[in-house]
Amino acid sequence: MKFPELRCIIPLTVIMPIFFATMWILSATIDGKWTFGVNSLSDMGISENAVCAFLFNFGCVVAGLGGFVISLATFAYGKKTLRFGGIVAAVSFLFLSLVGVFTLNTFEAHSFVASTFGVLLFISIVLSSVSDYKVSWYLYFDIPFIVTVAAVVLTQPFPLWEAITVIGSLIWIMVLGYKMHVHDDRLFGDEPRLRL
Repeated sequence: MKFPELRCIIPLTVIMPIFFATMWILSATIDGKWTFGVNSLSDMGISENAVCAFLFNFGCVVAGLGGFVISLATFAYGKKTLRFGGIVAAVSFLFLSLVGVFTLNTFEAHSFVASTFGVLLFISIVLSSVSDYKVSWYLYFDIPFIVTVAAVVLTQPFPLWEAITVIGSLIWIMVLGYKMHVHDDRLFGDEPRLRL
């Protein structure tokens, strides 16, 4: 690999999901009232417990910025639809950061940033998955992931499908990191479109 920047991003694809999951677990534990599948994730952002609310909102802001950097690397080095998926994901992760700023008690602003994050991230995953047809074994993850997300969204109440899709998205980011690690020439190039 001519440019080491992509290799520098790979640890972030593990650190960011683990960081967000840790903030989620700590927030839920500290809150004590939050229940998986019953409460929305954003309920932790307006918890009566200030530490819980801070940890969750801080987790959204930091994870969003981490996802933004990962997505820029995907855009910079990705080929074809993977590059488009990277730029859409970069925008979506900026909206995740805004979820930590515009909490649930801001109503319309929160609904807009949270919904935009979810929709754009799903679009980016679909776009990135289109690139994976070149490396068929990646599709063994992509297709079940997309089908599961669609099935859960269509059949489950919002708090449950929100939590499941967030967990799936965190796993997807780690899989993206693996794709970067193996640096498959069919998905990634050595020449960046921009310098990170």
